[in-house]
Amino acid sequence: MGNAYFMVVLGIILAKGVGFYRDMVFAGMFGTSEVGGDIYFQVFGLVNLIFTGIGVALSTLVIKNINKTENHGREREYASRFLQKSMLWLLGAMAVVALLAKPIVSVILPGISGGDLELAIHMMYVMIPSMSFVIVGYIISGILQNEKAFFITSVMSLPFNVLIILAAMLFELSPLAVGAITTVGWFLQILILLPSFYKKKYSFFAAKSEKLKSGDKNPEIIWIFISNMMFQLCFYTDRAFVSSQEGMISTLNYASNLFVTVASVFVVAMSTVIFPSISKNYEEGNKEYVNDILQYIITVMCAIFLPFLLVGALFGKDIIALVYERGSFTHESTEAVASIFFIYSLGILGYVCQELFNKILYLAGKYKYTVIGTIAVIALNALSNFLIKTFVPQSFALSHAQLMAISTSAWLTVYAVAISIGIKSVVGSYWKKSLLAYIAKIIVSGVAAFLVYVLCNSFFPALTHGKISFVLSVGVCGVVYVVMLAITGVLRHLIRKERNQTA
Repeated sequence: MGNAYFMVVLGIILAKGVGFYRDMVFAGMFGTSEVGGDIYFQVFGLVNLIFTGIGVALSTLVIKNINKTENHGREREYASRFLQKSMLWLLGAMAVVALLAKPIVSVILPGISGGDLELAIHMMYVMIPSMSFVIVGYIISGILQNEKAFFITSVMSLPFNVLIILAAMLFELSPLAVGAITTVGWFLQILILLPSFYKKKYSFFAAKSEKLKSGDKNPEIIWIFISNMMFQLCFYTDRAFVSSQEGMISTLNYASNLFVTVASVFVVAMSTVIFPSISKNYEEGNKEYVNDILQYIITVMCAIFLPFLLVGALFGKDIIALVYERGSFTHESTEAVASIFFIYSLGILGYVCQELFNKILYLAGKYKYTVIGTIAVIALNALSNFLIKTFVPQSFALSHAQLMAISTSAWLTVYAVAISIGIKSVVGSYWKKSLLAYIAKIIVSGVAAFLVYVLCNSFFPALTHGKISFVLSVGVCGVVYVVMLAITGVLRHLIRKERNQTA
């Protein structure tokens, strides 16, 4: 398990790193003031919002069903039938989206008209094939993860990002051309998985058996899909409410992408590797193990995301300037994106719950916690955004985008509290003295790192926030943080626990 987690983290870092560079290329092309960039980000945001959510839900469902007793020995046949049915439904869905392209654009981009509206509609048509490419890619990814082919699934987005980067570097691309290349890139995600898919002796057209039962009618796929939509819909809603302000969609997009890029490396990797073990032990009635592993996960997440928040607060502008500030991405763009990035980062607990802790509730079939919580957060966030846009003047100290980001993070944190209560009904009490002690030690380590930053910034401000030299300051604070984790015993606990799991 330890080796698998390490490999998945490496794969995600590689893929996300290239994706991060893709966003740097976009920053140079569009900045935060190009209307075409806003249209591209919002239209293709539907892929990441709706279709990626459906893909993740179907990936979860195919893993669950393929391991059912009645499918034992017929895993490949079941996977083939699952893919066939999914592709058949996708054809119908694509036709519906094509017919409703204009109304959909009016909803996701309510502030545009004229030529910009026509561009958005054309981009919708270009985007439609991406629906099937994304969902089929995720289903194949789930099948391969069930076969413990973790690395190839963690880098499936690599050719997608490389294609966009090469095209942007070699050609002068219009937003519509970028959209077409993006669609091709989604198809490449399927191609990179196919060799492993066929190597594991799976296919799209396996021979059918009368003994193979068709999938049940349990609406679990709907509940999982809804529960996976919270973060994406909150981000998407924020962008929709600022669509009338030129460049604001791009600003929120860069900030949310940066947050998800970093956070998902650790959260998604942990979920990919740990969840099968949690699921197996829960089904066997070993709730003590599930309780213990949950405490360990919380400790790991705290140890990772406390420094993440500190770096975002103290060095966010430096990082964004280094990564994005070039071409059309000005210093003013850096200021705007940095503030939104940090505000979104404060909602990290909600992100961890959606991507990781929700699955513990899935095991017990307690979807009411995740579904009702998700719907409530999305509705309350939309209402908050409406009130902000309607009643807060543009001259207010904080911009509408900042206030909407604050609203999003606040509601996500409320969701995290609700889920932490719900999980207790599944695994029992887990906020034990030992866990609280480790969290306290992590906070002490973070305070020590912060004090080192204060000293560096007081005596060497030019070095602490230099265009490149700030990396050295981050490194020094990081070393102090890790040393303090070692002194307090947290690091030893994490390493020992990892060894026990691996054994």
